[in-house]
Amino acid sequence: MTEEPQDDERIESAEPVDDYDPMIYDAMREAANRLGGLYMERWHQARTTEERDLWLQKNIAVSLEADAVDSYSLAEVQAKRAELVRRFEAEDRRA
Repeated sequence: MTEEPQDDERIESAEPVDDYDPMIYDAMREAANRLGGLYMERWHQARTTEERDLWLQKNIAVSLEADAVDSYSLAEVQAKRAELVRRFEAEDRRA
């Protein structure tokens, strides 16, 4: 598996928006999966029902966020991917 780019800036594509590489969408979904996986790790480590509920709800929410992204919108996909990477990094540092 390759590492996510370290910078949080959106990458401007040289391709027309209606002809962009669909792998950028896959990268956004992978960022959502990584964040959701981190939430599920926290769910497994939770000591109370309330904590488990919190992490499960966060996992569900990130999945719904990713589902709501228009896969045909390059700008939307790039923005959500960058946001998910930032959130993962911030949450991972809290550990």
